[in-house]
Order: sequence, then structure tokens, then C-alpha cells
Amino acid sequence: MIKNISTLLILLCSVFSFSQNAILLKNTNPKAKELHHALNATKDSLILRCSSALTKVDIFNEEYDSSIIVNTMNTKVPLNDLPSGKFVIEVQLPDKIISMNLVNRGNEGPLSAFKSEPIAEGMGMMLDENLKIVKASPHKSIEFLLTRTKKSPQAPKAKKYFWIESLTVNEVGSSKTMKLADQQLVDKLILKHQLEIKCYTGKQNTLTVWEVYNTRKFIEHQMTNSNFVYSQSTEVFNPTPYYKTRTKSINL
Repeated sequence: MIKNISTLLILLCSVFSFSQNAILLKNTNPKAKELHHALNATKDSLILRCSSALTKVDIFNEEYDSSIIVNTMNTKVPLNDLPSGKFVIEVQLPDKIISMNLVNRGNEGPLSAFKSEPIAEGMGMMLDENLKIVKASPHKSIEFLLTRTKKSPQAPKAKKYFWIESLTVNEVGSSKTMKLADQQLVDKLILKHQLEIKCYTGKQNTLTVWEVYNTRKFIEHQMTNSNFVYSQSTEVFNPTPYYKTRTKSINL
């Protein structure tokens, strides 16, 4: 009996020792309810399940980019080979794209699951045009979850943050996406957008980017007033867009 208990304890310790130390920031938008997204018990896989077909899963940040073709209603995305860092995950459905965020801290050694302090799941970074997905401020700031890095002897350079609004028009319809991003992700999205609008299928897409000075206050204002980003005078962000799609004039 004692031998069996010892064996069980060893197995349990092994599971915790090799668990992936990942945190999934779920998308709580009501429009994303149809997509079940959660980590498995060992946090080394992302479980996705939907009533409609999942076509593709994109996982990326400024240094990593991976796409997985799915074409099924449920899938299990392995995270074992994912490097440490902060990632945006976009799940493509037939009529929309649902976004979430993942913070992967890698394996922190045996029994790290017992020593790590519990972190509440944050709000989905993807917002719809009505901005109804955030009901309360997270316990840890969005800026902290996005920028947590290892300490370096030199003082890190202050990072810039931006609010992004993009409109994607396709044969099915249109979808509006809003999210917070850093400089490197903004540069990547602008380059991607400039390539899209050169194609016939993406010529109606639009992208607007504002620089945000205080991310916490900005999110709080934007939660209560979806038109806050269009304010003419504020100290929370720069009302003059950092980038805006040029509209082509029509000759009459």
C-alpha cells in the first residue's frame, strides 16, 4: 500500500515538474462565446472547440510567427515548442477572427506549480466595436502582462504603446478589431496592412493607430465611452493618429 502511494506521489510530481508554465488571457467578448478556448491540465496544449469549423490558428509576436491549418470543429494546439514570451493567438472562423493572448514562461523547474502565485485570467485584448468585453479592471495591469521581462542590469528603454482599430472587408462581410499593441507589433501590422490594400480583396480594409501614453487610464475611459478614442483633446493618448489608411479621392 505504501509503495503504491509513493509511486502515485512520484507520478504527480513528474506531471507538475514538466508542466508548461503558461497563462491564457481569454477573450470574454460575448461574440467569442461560441469558441471554447482553454489550456489543458498540464498547460502544454491549447484546447479549441467550436460549433462551426475552425479554419486556421495563428500564433505570433515580434520574434515568432506560426500558422496551423485546422479545418475541423475542434483541435488541440501543442505549446511544447513555443518559446518563452508574450503571444497573440488568432483563431480564424468562417465569418470572424477571435483573438486571445498567451504568456508563456516556460518550465521553471520541479514543483513550480506549487510555488507560483495564482494569477487571475485577464480580459481578452480583442474588443468589438461596442467595447463591451471588459467588465472590470484586471488585478494586474494590461501593460504588466504584455511587457513582463527578465531584469537586466541596464535600465530598459521606455516602450511605446498604441491603440489599433482595423476594419477587414471580405466576401462574407466585415469585422472590426481593436487591441493594444507595442511598437514592434504595430510596425508589423502596418506593413501587413500596406500589402493587403494593394490587393483587390483588401483594398477596402482600413487601419488607424493612436499612441497611448497611459494604458490603464485609456482602457478605463474606453470601457465607459466607446468614442473616447476620437476625443480631440486628452492627455491619455495622442488624438492625432500615428498611422491612418489614406482614403483615395474620387474625381467627379
